Amino acid sequence: MVVRQGPRRAAGALLLAFIVAIVVSVSTASAAPRVLAAPAGAILVNFDIPVDAGSADYFHRAAQMAIAGNDDLVIVMNTPGGLLVNMVQIINSTQEVQNHGLAVYTYVPPAAFAASAGSYIALATNAIYMGNGSVIGPSTPYIIGGDPSQIQHVQNFATGLMRSLAEAHGYNVAAAVNMAENNTAYTGMEAANIGLVTGMADTLNVFLTKVGLSGVPLTTYSEPLYDQFLSFLSDPTVDGLFILVGMIALVLDLFHRTLFVTVVAVIMIALGFLGAGIIGASPVAILVLIIAAALIFIEVKAGHGFFALTGIVLGLAGTYLLAYGVQWSPSPFGAAQYAILGVVAGLIAVAFFYLSRIRRILMRQPKLIDPGLIVNKTGRAATDINPGRDGVANVGSEDWTAVSDESIERGAWVQVTSYAEGKVHVRRAPAPGVEPRESPESSKSA
Repeated sequence: MVVRQGPRRAAGALLLAFIVAIVVSVSTASAAPRVLAAPAGAILVNFDIPVDAGSADYFHRAAQMAIAGNDDLVIVMNTPGGLLVNMVQIINSTQEVQNHGLAVYTYVPPAAFAASAGSYIALATNAIYMGNGSVIGPSTPYIIGGDPSQIQHVQNFATGLMRSLAEAHGYNVAAAVNMAENNTAYTGMEAANIGLVTGMADTLNVFLTKVGLSGVPLTTYSEPLYDQFLSFLSDPTVDGLFILVGMIALVLDLFHRTLFVTVVAVIMIALGFLGAGIIGASPVAILVLIIAAALIFIEVKAGHGFFALTGIVLGLAGTYLLAYGVQWSPSPFGAAQYAILGVVAGLIAVAFFYLSRIRRILMRQPKLIDPGLIVNKTGRAATDINPGRDGVANVGSEDWTAVSDESIERGAWVQVTSYAEGKVHVRRAPAPGVEPRESPESSKSA
């Protein structure tokens, strides 16, 4: 029997299959140790960033550079973790370097951390050195909104991956499994004492000496701007706020048209959707954000506050749902993210409160001329008015959106023939006080 899976389940299955392939590869490597080649130098990667699409691409570029130059690869790590799918990509890049007879080393400086997804990456390297006050782990993965069976499924594979990585490189298997199973963290000293890491080093120079790289050329490879951009968009909080604020700006611009605001709003929405696609966000989250924008649009018309409040709440929920069903280590939402969302929600609420007050004040102001009383009055065309296109006519000292069945140039006199749906229908008219001339034919007939 064939069971049809949704896109997210299929993506999860691909990730798990990818992890299985890595487990098999690592197990094979542990069964047949290889001899490392003498490196021509070393490439240093400052991995002080989350694990996401940008950092995965950055690390892949560094790995290819190391292979091309016959260099070892050094990771100076200080990461909180991130997306599991990108963690697997980084582990795969690590193994590409190792498969060419080169080494990959991890150094966690004093007071830094190899947390969550970072701990898996560290255990995939040939040696790990940590400074005083540094931490490795905890390492239990999360699935926001996942059911218990999905969570257990991913955790079992993560534990298996952690076990195989530790076995392959001679680290304490029980301690490594404990990080994945029980979400345990170890200080650098604790990890060194139990053999979870290779040893301690309080400076980069001491670390390089211990791994035999003190006398080789060291090249620091910085993260490209493109990868920094990908990392920025890999944050569901950023994506949700871009989409929500962009839609609000677009709605407000309908009532006060400015090209600049429209362009900025469209760019923000596009970037938000791009980021949502990068992290594999749920389509449900996108739908919720669109509904939130629709409610805010209704609020501009209604003006009593209920729709704005509901739209803001739904917008925050949609932002949270962007991470729904995606595998993380650790969770992408913490105190900072919740604080940002709360502040933005408050600012939006205050803005709509003042906009509603301004709207009510403007609605109470009487117009200089009642729209129903301008029929048959004359004025001037403030712009060219052509059939099928709106123009502007100044009648009774007020500008009106005008339409006409004939072409009327700017400055010409016009007469209002009717008013409907906020627009006046006009026709060309003679200037006030000027009688239209009779044609020669009409004079003869008289």
